[in-house]
Amino acid sequence: MAEQKKKTVDQMVEDILSDMPYNAKNVVTLPSGSEATLRPITFEEEKQILSLAKKGVDPSMVLLDNCVTDIDKSDILLVDKIYLLFKLRELSFGSVYKFIVGCPSCKQENRISIDLNDMPVVSMEDLGREVEVELPMCKKKAVVKLASVNDEKYIGDSEVLMDNLWRFITSIDGIDNDMVIQKVIHRLPAGDINKMLSTVMCEGYGLTTEIRVLCSHCQHDSVMELPLNKNFFSAS
Repeated sequence: MAEQKKKTVDQMVEDILSDMPYNAKNVVTLPSGSEATLRPITFEEEKQILSLAKKGVDPSMVLLDNCVTDIDKSDILLVDKIYLLFKLRELSFGSVYKFIVGCPSCKQENRISIDLNDMPVVSMEDLGREVEVELPMCKKKAVVKLASVNDEKYIGDSEVLMDNLWRFITSIDGIDNDMVIQKVIHRLPAGDINKMLSTVMCEGYGLTTEIRVLCSHCQHDSVMELPLNKNFFSAS
């Protein structure tokens, strides 16, 4: 007791927190091959997340700004951003994530529990920011830019992404004129468009966020995206 009285409140707080993972360096390797340092989400930040969610504001960049260092967060690839958010959740609340989903067949609720450590990650093997692909139908080469956080306004949903696909195409058959690219895109077969879209979104790389759900009520078997909402960043 006497020793405690000699210490200030701030000193005692620091003693309690000294061995917490908050102070540890948690370095992760991202799907793109870059490295970043993470720290857990604090109580104050969890409150901020809930407040932003109530206002309809995406809190993800606030989390990255506060909890991630040693990487340029202003222009990270979307595939890296998603991976970082999952790792932050795991570091802050543990790897087990519990949530409720409705069955698409019988509409009954199912309680799901998954271990985030069990979700596979596919490395991009240093693909870079732009990738040359062969379009399967027209057999031409296209250079495609991978989506970053700066591009999120262009990929709000599938329709928005398709309207803005030209922004991600650096060249087609060696032609880099934006007007030509826009006109060519409108006349390409759907197979070629799908190839470019999937490249933009790095499909097949990064953290696999799809899970299989077997309904406990009607046994309907479905595949769904792991819900990434405000509840994801709180204790399950």
